[in-house]
Amino acid sequence: MKILHMISGGDKGGAKTSVFALLLALNEEIDITVACFTEGVFYQEVQELPVKSEIFKQKFRNDLSVIPRLCKYVRQNGFDIIHAHGARANFICMMLRPFVKIPMVTTVHSDYKLDFTDRFYKRFFYTALNTVALRTVDYYIGVSEEFRKMLINRGFEEGRVFSVYNAVDFKRELSYCEKAEFLSRYGVSDYKDKTIVGIIGRFDYVKGHDVFLRAAAEVLANEPNFLFLMAGEGAEEQNLRKLADQLGISKNVIFTGFVTDIFSFINAIDINVCASRSESFPYMLLEGAMLKKATVSTAVGGIPELILPDDVSLGFLVPNENHKILAEKIALYANNPQMRDLHGENLYIRAKNNFSKESLQKKSIEIYKEILRKEKAEHRVFDIMLSGYYGYANSGDDALLDAVIKALRREREDLSILVLSRNPQETMRDYGVFSIHRLNFLLMRRYMKRTRLIVYGGGSLMQDITSTRSLVYYTFLIHMAKYMGMRVMLYGNGIGPLTKARSAKKARRALEICDYISLRDPASLDYIKKIGVKNPNVEVSIDPVFSAEITDTAPPPETPTTPYFAVSLRPWQHNEPNFIEKIADAINFAASEYGLMPLLIPLHMMDVSILKETAKRLTCDHIVLQKVYDYKDITAIMSDARFAMCMRLHALIYAVGVGIPIIGLVYDPKVANFITYINEKTQVDTSSLDLAALKVMIAELMQNPTVAKERITKESERLRKLSGEDAKIAVGLL
Repeated sequence: MKILHMISGGDKGGAKTSVFALLLALNEEIDITVACFTEGVFYQEVQELPVKSEIFKQKFRNDLSVIPRLCKYVRQNGFDIIHAHGARANFICMMLRPFVKIPMVTTVHSDYKLDFTDRFYKRFFYTALNTVALRTVDYYIGVSEEFRKMLINRGFEEGRVFSVYNAVDFKRELSYCEKAEFLSRYGVSDYKDKTIVGIIGRFDYVKGHDVFLRAAAEVLANEPNFLFLMAGEGAEEQNLRKLADQLGISKNVIFTGFVTDIFSFINAIDINVCASRSESFPYMLLEGAMLKKATVSTAVGGIPELILPDDVSLGFLVPNENHKILAEKIALYANNPQMRDLHGENLYIRAKNNFSKESLQKKSIEIYKEILRKEKAEHRVFDIMLSGYYGYANSGDDALLDAVIKALRREREDLSILVLSRNPQETMRDYGVFSIHRLNFLLMRRYMKRTRLIVYGGGSLMQDITSTRSLVYYTFLIHMAKYMGMRVMLYGNGIGPLTKARSAKKARRALEICDYISLRDPASLDYIKKIGVKNPNVEVSIDPVFSAEITDTAPPPETPTTPYFAVSLRPWQHNEPNFIEKIADAINFAASEYGLMPLLIPLHMMDVSILKETAKRLTCDHIVLQKVYDYKDITAIMSDARFAMCMRLHALIYAVGVGIPIIGLVYDPKVANFITYINEKTQVDTSSLDLAALKVMIAELMQNPTVAKERITKESERLRKLSGEDAKIAVGLL
């Protein structure tokens, strides 16, 4: 999976810690990138992590000039999901929504109705804007079960809301200074007989620092040997300082400011306190648990899922805004150091077992998978778009399609595949995939927005010998796919011939921008070098049909029961004038000399006419198949033949696949290239057919058929091993 995380870039404190923990956990398993919009604390520190990051710098909070660049970046990098964190990222998602057709998810780290309470204009404008933006996002993750329920109660669709608890890496080596060193920063040297109580969080009404100070006053009224440390900053700081003065406790309260080495703060305190009026699942408690600190907290948000209400050995939960009970529990810990240590140890064990980095990683990836599954089901989102000469009732191309689909699904069973076909209904029926018409460009463009990779699954697609229109179609598709942010792979393709200079130029431009090119023979590699292609991601493989599984399919009933050989012909404008007569002569020779019956096999309906014309000139018993059989049936026919004499490339491939000796009737360079690739010499040119040489080849095959069969079988095994790599590469490109 490839996920783009978006966050403002200025976040610090709990928000930064939360997202950093998630990024580090996910980065071990999936491909993630972080996009920031300001060069603040978060952006500066994320660059020190082993995580990819990008800056899309905004001039001001609602600057929309970054949207076009961000759209292009998302398309070019083929992200599966955009994951937002915070109000600014939610707003960016809302602006991207019309242009980017991938699922968007946001983590709700806090109650969004209470995020902007420090200024009236922020509360009026930003809270309203964030509320609207949230409704445009597809999925939601609350950082506690309570937050998930809160979102559902506010009208968010239950099936689109998940929960993942914040977590920390308990295997991480913590770095912090000694207690004395930390306290000395704030002029504290006399602390030996004092109980030190700490609270961490931005100075905001929602965090309940005023409740904390009133509890401190209650404690200090009975026992002066306490220090209360407040780590954080924010708009409420001056009001809180005034409150401490009014309560007469200023000398026992230390405002530390924002603490960068938070574990030094936690190490220095004896009791960790959360007095929040609203919370999600605060990191300050998990970080305290890592150092085994006893904890007193208000029972808000997801906190009761860490400190269980019915297990008093984990810590104390107190009612919201009740400073008297908060003071009572702080004093209880101060007077019972053994209880304090035991509760700290128990909280550490619970947090480690239930809120570790591993649990965060596993749950988050499960959610991503569920989102992608839902998107595929609801919106027809696809992993791979397959393009080729599909839907033309051509046995070879049908075999290619079947072989490629099965090879890809052997690599990843859950792949969703879309096929471009001349006959979509038939393709969907026969192959169990979704299909659209190969010339429906409007529909194709719509689905390209929802598909990661286009695969040219076999065949000679980059050629102009049959038609320049074919070359224009396939090269245009490559450029269109790249523009839409897709990756492009040629999968076991043949290249050429290209008879026109402009055709070569068109093919070169398209091939240069492909992400990976797998060629079915070395001659195709030589050809793309000849036309100037400099793409480094090119390898020689083999025709995808070699990856097809050989089954024990029974041959059709028309198959001879006596020994036979197979013949495959096709009409071709460059066949020599006496081609049919010479081929018929060669067939009669093989039949009479070796007692074999010729079986004439069409791989396309256009082949039937030339096979019938040839049959009229035969003086031996023969059979002409009257329809195009499935490639499995043709493979079954080939497996019992003594040899195969074929024009069609895939007829030769079927024969070699089952270890049958072949003679190639070369009408196109691809036939000669294949025969050369498998280290055979049995080929004749159909444009000037040498009948004598053809008869010699037949005789040599029949003189020692066992040796010929063993040689072909060995080549078949070599090629079959090669064919498995392309599917791995295609899935890798996802």
